[in-house]
Amino acid sequence: MKLSREGKRFVLATLLIAVAAFNTGNNLIYLILSMMLSILLLSVLLLRINMKALILTIAQSQPIFANSPSSIDVTVLNRKKLSAYSLRVSLSDKNKGTVHFPEIPGSSEISETVPVVYNRRGIYGYGDVFIESGFPFIFFLKRLLCKVGNQVIVYPEIKDVAEVIPDTAMEGYALPTGIRRGEDLSTIREFRYGDDWRRVHWKASAKSAKLMVAEYSSEEPRKLTLILDNLMPYEPESFEKAVSLAASVSDRCLKEGFFVRLLTCKKVIPFGSGSEHLFKILDALALVEGQASWECPLSFGEEPQGIVVLILASEHSRMNRLIPVSDMVIYATNL
Repeated sequence: MKLSREGKRFVLATLLIAVAAFNTGNNLIYLILSMMLSILLLSVLLLRINMKALILTIAQSQPIFANSPSSIDVTVLNRKKLSAYSLRVSLSDKNKGTVHFPEIPGSSEISETVPVVYNRRGIYGYGDVFIESGFPFIFFLKRLLCKVGNQVIVYPEIKDVAEVIPDTAMEGYALPTGIRRGEDLSTIREFRYGDDWRRVHWKASAKSAKLMVAEYSSEEPRKLTLILDNLMPYEPESFEKAVSLAASVSDRCLKEGFFVRLLTCKKVIPFGSGSEHLFKILDALALVEGQASWECPLSFGEEPQGIVVLILASEHSRMNRLIPVSDMVIYATNL
């Protein structure tokens, strides 16, 4: 607890009144002095009560991508029966921002949304967060340190890759996506994000009151293998571009109905589709780091499945040997 600027002025005024009271012996001035001392004492007591039994939590309300505006939820729980007033939550330097809570009723909690922007992918801690209040007279300020232990994962930046991989580049590899009449129906399942709308089974959807998709036994899924160059040495800026590009290509192709597989040094994300699979890939890309050697458990001697896209951090990468088995090669240094 410390004196605020207004508090310092009030204490100075109290000292001057005290000097005047002792010098003059005037009862009225003594009355004013006692009132001012009472206000100071009351400020300390009420501020201590106001800041008791407070719990702060921070949660991520939605996926967070690098260099994209997002938000986190700041929640303050008041466990005492009395209301808490005029609270201010100051976030750490990594998440600059301030949240004001005018009143939190007793035995309740209130949440506020704070906009944040992270410049790089990775895992971040929320750091030290402070709850501050000057209630009731702003003469004293009390600050509580709250250590928030949970972390937030920041995914690579998602960019528009239309210029890097135009639609015409995918047309040659695109298999027909319409429902083939006369083929055996394999199964009817619930609609997932990324499914082709032309596969919706409207009769089954009407019966179940939710969208259902028909799958046919002879339909061959469109597949894409994404190979990310994370062999050292590399320039950090070029490597971050390559990671962002891998995330962007995955996002686009999964939305177009492809089954996507990600290969990096010592890491394989098998073929999959839909939004859940996208976040599996994004989880891996958010934490991917440089490796000294290529140790992928998959062999490229076999017949490749679908499109193979190779993303190289530089033109001098040791992974140039994979160019012959790739349908498309992208250099991050050229972006």
